[in-house]
Amino acid sequence: MKLRQIDFCLDWPVSIEVIDLRKYVMDKLMENGDVIRWSIVDIQNSGDAYNTKKLTIFAVLAD
Repeated sequence: MKLRQIDFCLDWPVSIEVIDLRKYVMDKLMENGDVIRWSIVDIQNSGDAYNTKKLTIFAVLAD
């Protein structure tokens, strides 16, 4: 098993409620490999008309 660390930027649309955020992030991360651990390290307002937020995520994935 090979582990790799990634910094992942992800848009958080307003249609995703806070309670559903974990599932949303996991679904996006699992496209890149098996998730060992992850954490949100930064949240930024994108400043666009849709009020989306940018999440910066640090993750460890297994191949």
